[in-house]
Amino acid sequence: MLTLSQKERDRLVYLRLVQEGQLSVSEGARRAGVGRRHFRRLLRRFEAEGDQVVVHGLRGRASNRRLPQTVRERALEKARQPLYHDFGPTLLAEHLARDPEIGCVHPATLRRWMVAEGLWKAAAQGKRHRKRRERRAAFGELVLMDTSIHPWLEERFGQEIVLIALIDDATSRLSARFFPRDTGAANRQMIVDYLRAHGRMGSLYTDRASHFQANWRAKQRKEADEPEALTLIRRALDALEIELILALSPQAKGRVERLFGTLQDRLVKELRVAEVATMEDANRFLDEVFLPFWKERFTVEAREPADAHRPLTPDVDLLRLFAERDERVIREDFTFRYQNVYLQVEEHEAEPRMPGSRVTIEHRLDGSVRYRWQESYLEPTSLAGKPARKPQQKEVPEEPQIQKPTTRPTPRPSADHPWRRHPIRVGRAAAGVSAAPPLRSGAALTP
Repeated sequence: MLTLSQKERDRLVYLRLVQEGQLSVSEGARRAGVGRRHFRRLLRRFEAEGDQVVVHGLRGRASNRRLPQTVRERALEKARQPLYHDFGPTLLAEHLARDPEIGCVHPATLRRWMVAEGLWKAAAQGKRHRKRRERRAAFGELVLMDTSIHPWLEERFGQEIVLIALIDDATSRLSARFFPRDTGAANRQMIVDYLRAHGRMGSLYTDRASHFQANWRAKQRKEADEPEALTLIRRALDALEIELILALSPQAKGRVERLFGTLQDRLVKELRVAEVATMEDANRFLDEVFLPFWKERFTVEAREPADAHRPLTPDVDLLRLFAERDERVIREDFTFRYQNVYLQVEEHEAEPRMPGSRVTIEHRLDGSVRYRWQESYLEPTSLAGKPARKPQQKEVPEEPQIQKPTTRPTPRPSADHPWRRHPIRVGRAAAGVSAAPPLRSGAALTP
């Protein structure tokens, strides 16, 4: 049984017409789209073999370029191992290339093998149409930032860790680091590390987490005379002239969302293969292995070769800009209280204008605490106890001596006073009811 394509059927018709003399060899070759010499060879074989001459001789035979059966068996055996149970064809092909017994296997070939063995199932189609936003033109114009909470080390690490990543929109260049929690300090540290490595980006695209947007009520903003509540990161970025863009939905920052989809598939498995079990080793694996691999494999060339990052000026102190701040009032004796400890400003640092003003306490990302008054930094010493207050001498005017009136005894009427002889009758006495005689001492009450 021969299954012929439409092209092969047409070629068979041309051969019959030439054999019957209705077409010339030249016309038959032209219609068949082959040369005259080749058409004559087909015609001779057609007269000898029949219709099967139009079927290619290698149909139904294995390709001479196919991989050995041992390679297929070895690849499928590795795909069934628990270590690679959730690997896709593309990632598994990269790991198989490291095995000298297997070598390079194209992901499409490996996908066919895995589908035939039931180890892989193609994703369902039918998603609705979306239009991808065009990349920015130059490296550093727009950087997207987000955090992913995911079991990155699976059950090998007892605590949960998060991955904070920044990806450039124009080139997909990646900067990432693991942290214990998604805190404001962790996000500030990630931004500071990026600024030190590359400079000031044009815009930073993030979500609406509390690190980037403060949820003040309108009444509180009105009382503070601020049209918009500013977080610590927002104030620092404004000082550096970096635009902060807050996304209205996860789809708006789709590039960094797709990034975490890739990392949650690839990075988790690479950490498993490398037997990474601590956060410190995971960060070391990121810096030494995965990020160089990402730069080589997934980054693209920007449309414009110029670097859009702006350099940091020498007078910029990133630790000061991204430090948490508290304020305290300096007292008359040049002391102030912070965290239940009294601190004394030394005499060589004291200024006459200090009492009554505020000192700023900076908690920096490197763990240090700095005390700043206006633009100068102080080095106060802690006191063992509460500083003694000087008694305040106030002149109190002498009050005039006022002679208090002497108290007189309450007057009591005499025995022959008319009030006693003609008392005012009220209540039952006024109604003519006789009052009960007074009880003698020791008398008993009768019902």
